[in-house]
Amino acid sequence: MRARSLAVVIVLAQGLCAPAALAQSGTLALTSTVSGVEAWVDEAPVGQLRSDAALVVSNLSAGPHRIVAKKGTRTWERAVPVAADERTSVQIQIDLVGQAPVLKHLAEVAALADTMYVVQPDFTQFRLGALRGLEKLLPEGALAVASTAEGDAITYRGPPPGGNTRLLFAPAADREDALRDLVFVASLARETAPSVQLPNVEQAMLQGGLGALDAHSAFLDRDTYGDMQVEISGAFVGIGIELTRKDQALSVVTPIEGTPAHRAGIQTGDRVVSIDGTLAAGMTLPDAVKRIRGRAGTKVTLGVLREEWDAPRDFELEREAIRVQSVQSRELEPGIGYVKIRQFQEKTADDLEAALAGWKNGPLRGLVLDLRNNPGGLLTAAVEVAEKFLQYGRLVVSTQGRVKGQSARFTASRKKAHTGLPIVLLVNGGSASASEIVAGALQDWSGALLVGSRTFGKGSVQTIIPLSDGAGLRLTTARYYTPKGRSIDGTGLEPETTVAAGTLTEQGAADPQLERALIELRTRVARQNGR
Repeated sequence: MRARSLAVVIVLAQGLCAPAALAQSGTLALTSTVSGVEAWVDEAPVGQLRSDAALVVSNLSAGPHRIVAKKGTRTWERAVPVAADERTSVQIQIDLVGQAPVLKHLAEVAALADTMYVVQPDFTQFRLGALRGLEKLLPEGALAVASTAEGDAITYRGPPPGGNTRLLFAPAADREDALRDLVFVASLARETAPSVQLPNVEQAMLQGGLGALDAHSAFLDRDTYGDMQVEISGAFVGIGIELTRKDQALSVVTPIEGTPAHRAGIQTGDRVVSIDGTLAAGMTLPDAVKRIRGRAGTKVTLGVLREEWDAPRDFELEREAIRVQSVQSRELEPGIGYVKIRQFQEKTADDLEAALAGWKNGPLRGLVLDLRNNPGGLLTAAVEVAEKFLQYGRLVVSTQGRVKGQSARFTASRKKAHTGLPIVLLVNGGSASASEIVAGALQDWSGALLVGSRTFGKGSVQTIIPLSDGAGLRLTTARYYTPKGRSIDGTGLEPETTVAAGTLTEQGAADPQLERALIELRTRVARQNGR
């Protein structure tokens, strides 16, 4: 059943019949079927409206008037023209009756954020983000959102005369307060833009609200949630690019080596400004990912802006099955190994152990561990990788959240580890999250040397939570700290030895960062051997 609305009906009239004691030549009559509504004409309060009330204000002059109605935390405003001998009716929707819009996921997500988010959420900010998300969804002019000194406000199309109505919200006292307002606005959205489906309204509000909390929390619809489960196992269809939202823009964390994005020359730090001709400025991260992915063999065009470019350039890329082999290894020279970890997946630690055991030319004397362009992955996989090089019982990483299960200390649990092995880690701006956990732990405990450039700086932990109907929620539930208590959120890890990366053309023949890492590792191996 479609939700119906109760209304405050404000009637402006010349010569309106009013109670004898108040009858004068110019009057304003306000009537309402909603209890608890207060009303103003211009700036003069006229009293409390009850379900049986009809208040009259005399001497209303011809000309524009500002009509204000208030109930609870919401305040409505309409600008109404009044001419002599003119009778004008103005309707302002105040409350809902009957069946309100069912926003099950919104209530579910807000409850999870209220209890599990890394800090107590500001539901006034959540509400504002949700309103901005809805503003982007609706047709232009249907809804305008503004944050003012008075509070958050929306302006929406209403019935004539008077045109638009402005609705001002007081700060949300709690989650339920914000949800009531959002359910009300969802009903307005269906009135102002009937062609927009309610699930789309809810999803726009969810993405906007979560985006107001932080750049990494997001609602995952059924398709996106299913894709994420597949991606954790290391296989998906796309172009091989890891994205994040940075400074209100879609930014490339890293292209996965050997994929269409990498072969085309897309680089860490590039900004995606359009997808198939649609501007990316208003897109949520899940929406952008969904647009980029598709069937193998189909094409997608990305508009990409690089810092040194004057204008965006188009990259037409053909989607293909992306199978990320998380660990690759080779021997650089006798006794010196090289291991590249592309992503932290379920079997990464097992693959790493197999690589470490696979050297053919004698025992391993030193290791270059390459974490460049590794966007992260599973926290558990990062801990399992780091503990292979740490003494039993050493702290790998600690996390701090609001709930008991999110504050934890992860320690090395292997009694046989490759302790004492000289290690040099390669990192860059594409090394994020789980990569930074491993790099920070080895730097703090084993004295591993970092070579390359500053890491990405993602110091938060996201929990993937299944929702009803097969959807999911990615929610920031904790911040993590290196064994020495360092937070790298927003700052990253600074290498002891900074080496600029060569261009893609140069790297086809040489890798200056790897070359420097090898020089540093030889020195460490020689020092350990007393030479």
